[in-house]
Amino acid sequence: MTIIDSLDPDELAIISSIVAVAITKGKSTDDINVIGNFIASLGATVLTIAAQEQYLNAKEEKRNQIMDLENQIDKLKKDLK
Repeated sequence: MTIIDSLDPDELAIISSIVAVAITKGKSTDDINVIGNFIASLGATVLTIAAQEQYLNAKEEKRNQIMDLENQIDKLKKDLK
């Protein structure tokens, strides 16, 4: 279990806000914009990776279900002979 698994949504939001304030304190507006855009890009990439993993897992699961159904059909055909 990671620390994220043990946090409720409110706690995670508070931590996110604290980190945001900490990393932007004393920075110029330009620096804050660069940091924000970097973090947004990082987040988009992480979401893309998660979506692709989820898609591949679902595809594999469907492939396994199809194979199971084909095996069941073959077994039924043999039983009918």
